[in-house]
Amino acid sequence: MVFLRRDPSDHSGRCPLGNSVHVPSAGPIPAPAPVSLGSPLCFDPGGTTKSKGDLVFFPPPPVSREVGKRKIDQEGRVFQEKWERAYFFVEEQSIPTCLICKQSMSVSKEYNLRRHYQTNHSKHYDQYTEHMRDQKLRELKRGLRRYLLGSPEAGATEQKQVLPSAGRLDSATEQPAEDVAGSLWEKLREKLRSFVAYSLAIDEITDINNTTQLAIFIRGVDAGFDVSEELLDTVPLTGTKSANEIFSRVEKSLKKFNIDWSKLVSVASTGTPAMVDANSGLVTKLKSKVATLCKGSDLKSIRCIIHPESVCAQKLKMDHVMDVVVDSVNWVCSRGLNHGEFTTLLYELDSQYGSLLYHTGIKWLSRGLVLKRFFESLEEIDSFMSSRGKPVPQLSSKDWIRDLAFLVDVTMHLNTLNVSLQGHSQVVTQMYDLLRAFLAKLCLWETHLARNNLAHFPTLKSVARHQGDGLNYVPRIAELKTEFQKRLSDFECYESELRLFSAPFSTGIESVREELQLEVIDLQCNSALKAKYDEVGVPEFYRHLWSTYPRYRSHCARVLSMFGSTYVCEQLFSIMKLSKTKHCSQLKGSQWDPVLHVAS
Repeated sequence: MVFLRRDPSDHSGRCPLGNSVHVPSAGPIPAPAPVSLGSPLCFDPGGTTKSKGDLVFFPPPPVSREVGKRKIDQEGRVFQEKWERAYFFVEEQSIPTCLICKQSMSVSKEYNLRRHYQTNHSKHYDQYTEHMRDQKLRELKRGLRRYLLGSPEAGATEQKQVLPSAGRLDSATEQPAEDVAGSLWEKLREKLRSFVAYSLAIDEITDINNTTQLAIFIRGVDAGFDVSEELLDTVPLTGTKSANEIFSRVEKSLKKFNIDWSKLVSVASTGTPAMVDANSGLVTKLKSKVATLCKGSDLKSIRCIIHPESVCAQKLKMDHVMDVVVDSVNWVCSRGLNHGEFTTLLYELDSQYGSLLYHTGIKWLSRGLVLKRFFESLEEIDSFMSSRGKPVPQLSSKDWIRDLAFLVDVTMHLNTLNVSLQGHSQVVTQMYDLLRAFLAKLCLWETHLARNNLAHFPTLKSVARHQGDGLNYVPRIAELKTEFQKRLSDFECYESELRLFSAPFSTGIESVREELQLEVIDLQCNSALKAKYDEVGVPEFYRHLWSTYPRYRSHCARVLSMFGSTYVCEQLFSIMKLSKTKHCSQLKGSQWDPVLHVAS
């Protein structure tokens, strides 16, 4: 807008600039042609010029809207592969995405990625060694497989080469799961050829169609001590489900991938008769097969060391407590009106919890959190059920409440152990150490309870009223300890081999096999390797082990390949239960195999 001051004494009605005005140019726009101001009030023909008092207002010249604009997509920024390791970012559909928190950046600019990493994640990940960063990167990239079952993100550049457009399950029309799994199977075949040692984990479960599914996982180690855990095969068992049928299925699966039997180290199973029967179980047949093909080979058998806690917990024989808890919880939670009224009651009483947890009978250890919340809401539950005409006498019995408190403490201890044993790529020696530590704790608790020391049983301590309350539970802990010792017997014959792997510099030479003794002596006297062992620990140390120790390297690769449990199988079955519902239960086994392989 142009402002011109008019002389008040001038009554001619002329514009102060005369009959024409030249408006200066604005930016790249050329100056407009002169505008005639023949009108005495200097109005333009369109009526856009206005006057007020002694000012005449002229409209501003038109401004160009075609101003140069920075376009990010034309800057040619390219995502660099080194940023994956440095900042845990991958490029997903041309968008840099953080593997840790799944946050996306608008542009592939190192400054933005570095700032995000340093602000949010450097505190936790800067302390990682090079190998640990590489291992963590591979673990995060494997997250893509889980997202294929419905998550909106994809997770890995490595997998993106196989799945260029796979982010949601909806995109299956563009690239079927069969094609995806086929590409992954080809990569698996390449890995299998590089293994110097491998082990199997085998488990079975019944799906929604009442069909027993056999899952076979493989864990292998290559010459560089890189560990891989992969789903090898899933097989429906439609026959007698005997050891012969299971063995036949396993044999066919190994043959399908052309896997060398001589490199098989161990088999992890659930401990059912079909698996571990001394005369005709699967493990016995596998041992016979390996011994026939490879003389001198000794196939190791490991019963899942996650399941023993469940079995041991059942040995406590506390059904008189659990039955009451389960009945009460189900009565409150299974009826909508009861559950709503009970939730309101807890809110009015300012209770710590807003509701109760359902109890699931599939896993015994799921009782831990149910028992804890039940105990802490005991008064509210007793009051509510009495007011609804369903009183429970046990809820006011001091002896029963004391048993409940003891069971709460024990199951919480078992839950802590169970969580520690779970997870991918755990080394069997670490899991064995956790179990040995728990067995030592059981011995300590037995001694403490005999002295009526309730330091490690806080819930029981809160309700104990008499000096000898702890003595009543000594037999329970003793039974639990005995059962644990039985379940760990599988490892007793392997303990010296496991110790040689986890503590090579402190192992006595007399406990080492003769063919390894000379190499172990050389190793223990090598100060450079001892310093590296102290620096990086196990299993990273074995990446730096020189080739001058071929037999010891082979021993360590075999131990590193061992499964400590069938946890990977249980994870797969969880995926199967979530995916193979009543709405899609008619898919054939051949159609489910690719989905399960991608998701595992």
